[in-house]
Amino acid sequence: MAKAGGKPYKSVRLERLARFIEWASARHPDFVAKKHHQEKWYMPYIGYPMPGLGRAAKAFWLGLHAEAVDALMAEPDADELLDRVVARDLGEIACDVDVFGTTKTFTLGSPAHLLEPEWALRLEDSPRRGDFPGTLQRAVQSHVRSRLQLLERPFAEMDEDSRQRCLARVRPEVERLDEFLARAIEIVNETRHELRYVVELRQGDLRLEIQRRVPRHDQLLSDAEVARYKADDRQMLEEKFALMREHAGDFDLLQLGHKRLIELLQLEPRKLRRAITLARREHAERMAFAVLLENDPRFAHYHELYPARRLTRQWVAYLGPTNSGKTHRSIEAMTAVRHGIYLSPLRLMALENQERLEAMGVPCSLVTGEEQIIREGATHFCCTVEEFARFRGQHWDAVVVDEVQMLADGQRGWAWVDALVSAYTPRLLMTGPALIEPSLRTLCALCGDQLKIERTRRLSPVEVARRATTLNGLEPGSMLVAFSRKTVLELKGMLETTGKRVSVVYGALSPEVRREQARRFREGEADLMVATDAVGMGLNLPAHTLCFYTEEKFDGIQNRQLNVQEVKQIGGRAGRFGHHDEGTITALDPQTLRAIRQLFHSPDRPVSLAQFQVRPSIEHLSAISEQMNEPSLLRAWLTFNRNINYGAEFVSVLPDELAEWIGLIDDPKIPLWLRWIFACTPIRGGLEGPAAHAAQQWLKRVAAGRSVELPRLLLRNDLSSLETSLHVVETYLHLARTLPDRFAQVEQAEEQRTLLNQAITRELSRQRRPRHAKQRTGGPLRRERQARR
Repeated sequence: MAKAGGKPYKSVRLERLARFIEWASARHPDFVAKKHHQEKWYMPYIGYPMPGLGRAAKAFWLGLHAEAVDALMAEPDADELLDRVVARDLGEIACDVDVFGTTKTFTLGSPAHLLEPEWALRLEDSPRRGDFPGTLQRAVQSHVRSRLQLLERPFAEMDEDSRQRCLARVRPEVERLDEFLARAIEIVNETRHELRYVVELRQGDLRLEIQRRVPRHDQLLSDAEVARYKADDRQMLEEKFALMREHAGDFDLLQLGHKRLIELLQLEPRKLRRAITLARREHAERMAFAVLLENDPRFAHYHELYPARRLTRQWVAYLGPTNSGKTHRSIEAMTAVRHGIYLSPLRLMALENQERLEAMGVPCSLVTGEEQIIREGATHFCCTVEEFARFRGQHWDAVVVDEVQMLADGQRGWAWVDALVSAYTPRLLMTGPALIEPSLRTLCALCGDQLKIERTRRLSPVEVARRATTLNGLEPGSMLVAFSRKTVLELKGMLETTGKRVSVVYGALSPEVRREQARRFREGEADLMVATDAVGMGLNLPAHTLCFYTEEKFDGIQNRQLNVQEVKQIGGRAGRFGHHDEGTITALDPQTLRAIRQLFHSPDRPVSLAQFQVRPSIEHLSAISEQMNEPSLLRAWLTFNRNINYGAEFVSVLPDELAEWIGLIDDPKIPLWLRWIFACTPIRGGLEGPAAHAAQQWLKRVAAGRSVELPRLLLRNDLSSLETSLHVVETYLHLARTLPDRFAQVEQAEEQRTLLNQAITRELSRQRRPRHAKQRTGGPLRRERQARR
């Protein structure tokens, strides 16, 4: 679009401003012009108190002369184009334009859009009121023709019908002329040339037909340019096809399918080579695994691997809330048979129930990852659920699986699934909350067994308090639950400064220390217990009140609100049957208490698993390693996960933390079976901690045929050092169970464990001195509020 009269914008703007000031001064004696004017000089005059001055300023800004403005002010016409512009009409302006012999109606947007400098200062002057529509028509015509000049020749070569078809496919908006031009060029190119074509690639039985198209251009294409592009594109595809065949070698590309091959041809050469290499590897993996599935019985459907399928087992599930006697009933049932085994999620629970059985006169052995106590003539066993693999080949009169809801756990669920599926027993007993019933029914049906549900009710009532409490308000025999070790220890210190005796329980503590802390609380040596949700499972504590410090916990990824089952599992520890007639659940502030009350009284969401987590054995991974010449334990496991035919109901898993640990020890120079033993060793304290570092060094020593000595540990007084030292010792003892020849210092390690547990217990039992009464009223409680904020 050309400038008005060919003059620079500034000159046009100043001339129109001068005309306006002259006109306004002549007609309004009180008019005072602004001293300084911005580019859109008409805008400050819109709010002037003189009637119509703003409309007149707009008219002069658009190029009208005084005579035309007087006519406009004297006889307004709402339908007239000029009046619509100066009166802030909200409609649209349309303008017919001759586009190379064909009339096309273009829209300019709202009338106010013409007041923008890029339009207003390019309009020619309008001496008379009736000149404005023609002035606008010529401006739009000039603008459109100049922007579309590139199309003049091809449009001239088209007949009228072709021009109309082209114009009908583009958006007629002046503000989108660049889009109009690009679309018009595209349409003209499509009209004049055949832009779509097929490239055929062939070698032997391999024949590919690839649909191609000349890409969009921002210029008109000649016949020669189109032909050259097609030839270049064809040559490029033929070169990629040759590269694909060369890199495939003896691999039959037809295995990938027509669609996948065409997708690969779109890749750049480097990515194409990588994709073909991966495709060859995946195909070889599938073929090798097919051999395993056909010839190796260990790769049959998961639940068909075990002798237990020869039995029709009776599943008895004791399902109900905490403190409803589920474990007591299952243990009593186990004592009534000649040969039984109890499986627990925690070493402490296994130990407690072993002692319970022996107190009932039943000889019972204990087997956990860190220790075993074998009683001569024992007819019963208590062990952690992961250790059941060594017993599942034996026939049992009864097998008890405690806390069966753990089969849905993302890290350890495979062990519960394995125990339930493989237990060779006519009677399979289990305990857990009612929410797990749908999953049990599904798994029982898959095994071809029979399920009987025994519903249990809580033996003593528990209620949520109406009002929140305070730290000072916690009575002896209460338990305070927080959700981190740091918070638990801080609360312990705060309570001790008020004169209270406190015991603590959190996940990093060994079973021995937890047990001693529970004893102190149970026997009254401690007034209160402060614990994490570790008390939700495995400890029977006589607390009449359970107080929640908060309703949120960090789950390893983010802070989240407790779920319904967590609140019921933890809160249900209040009011232990046989110690109290009832229990009370409370919190330290009203907001937390409201959240806990709502969750506690909410129904559980049923856990209905469609797939059950399993994992391979060392036999599986060894077979994969040999068949596929795969030295990596991690890659062999991932290969198993990708290919194993366990049906739709079972899925092989490799938890992220375990995969990270395997990655740290996966040295192909070390025998696969040895890497597997270390992979199955629980590493406490995290993969950055001393236990993980020590285990990596021990693996190298064992692989070199050397024995591993118990490391020297500095028994410092600080709690963190004592705990990390204990993690190292427990890792040593766990490995000694599997590799006794290489980890021979078991007695020394057990002594060290005892000393460390005693030191930790002393440190936790150390009582802080109470503060004076004046300090006690402000200090700890103020720190509590700050911590909670």
